Amino acid sequence: MSKISSKFLLYFIQNRFVNTVSSSTLPSASVSTIEFLKNTCGLAADSPSSAGRKLQFDEKSAKKYEAVLGFLKSYGFENSQIAKLIAKQPSILQSRVYNNLKPKFEFLEDIGFVGPLLAKVILLNPSILLRGLDSHLKPSFCFIKEMLESDEQANVAIRRSSWLLTSNLKGVMQSNVNVLLGEGVPSRNISKLIGQQPRTIMQKVDRMVCAVKKVKELGVEPQTRMFVRALRVVLSMNDTTWKKKINVLKSLGWSEKEILTAFKRDPLCLACSEEKMRAAADFCLNTAKLDPETVISYPKFFMYGLDKWLRPRFKVLEVLKVKKLIKNRKIAWLLFLGEREFVTNYVLKYLDEVPDLMDIYRGNAAAESRPVL
Repeated sequence: MSKISSKFLLYFIQNRFVNTVSSSTLPSASVSTIEFLKNTCGLAADSPSSAGRKLQFDEKSAKKYEAVLGFLKSYGFENSQIAKLIAKQPSILQSRVYNNLKPKFEFLEDIGFVGPLLAKVILLNPSILLRGLDSHLKPSFCFIKEMLESDEQANVAIRRSSWLLTSNLKGVMQSNVNVLLGEGVPSRNISKLIGQQPRTIMQKVDRMVCAVKKVKELGVEPQTRMFVRALRVVLSMNDTTWKKKINVLKSLGWSEKEILTAFKRDPLCLACSEEKMRAAADFCLNTAKLDPETVISYPKFFMYGLDKWLRPRFKVLEVLKVKKLIKNRKIAWLLFLGEREFVTNYVLKYLDEVPDLMDIYRGNAAAESRPVL
């Protein structure tokens, strides 16, 4: 393995050098490796690995570490990435390259993690390199692939959460899927849940059971596609946070029944922060002058960006109404049109009558400050 550059060491040095090995007694390559591990990765001599064993900084160990570092570099890992990986999981240095690391790297490449993606997934979850290939990684991937029905979809899910490869397969993931199937949740909906929010099926089983019970008590039927959405929301927060969000809506004058109605229409409305919920309600009721029933009918208001989506559209529609280019009718549904459809039918269509309309839509301050004549 080539020496780590002196500039690299100087840049990353962390002042945690513990000199317990006389560098004059070691070959230069071993000295370079030890200096790299101490200064760059923040490891001291005899520091414990994650497995509880001590990392020795002698010549024999240094050669083993050199082999691991050289292997990582051969797969395109940069020095900074190696430093981050070793600092997170020192015990990787004790791995055997050809019997352990190499087969796992080849497996990850086979399932689509090549080039920069390979380093990325390993850095996000170094535990991948500590799990058994045949006993854990391959069975976990096969399970995810079976649920999502393709290598490509499984790869996408793992990118969203690489813990899918290292989570407890039988004790957690399979058990959670069985809980959902037992409640009558269609397998296609479970697949969507795993693909969109992989962490959901990695919850403790007893927590999953409680969440399923709560969603059913809220009146959402397991057979509906909204059930898994509601499950995502319930599992994403504790009871205290849930109550705070319910209280925000109550403070706006909503009844328990109205809150439940909105939640059943689109559960993700309660996934927003309390601050965003208040801001959305203020826009709907005070700026857009919508009645509460309309907001309850369109819980999407809490999920869309105010400044990037709702306000620009509202301003365009207000200008068109003042100009009598569109009827003074309810505009709520227009705020949720797709981008192309809205721009085509409500911006480009009226540029001759309102030349500044595109600037207003894009948030040009000068255009917005001019009065509409």
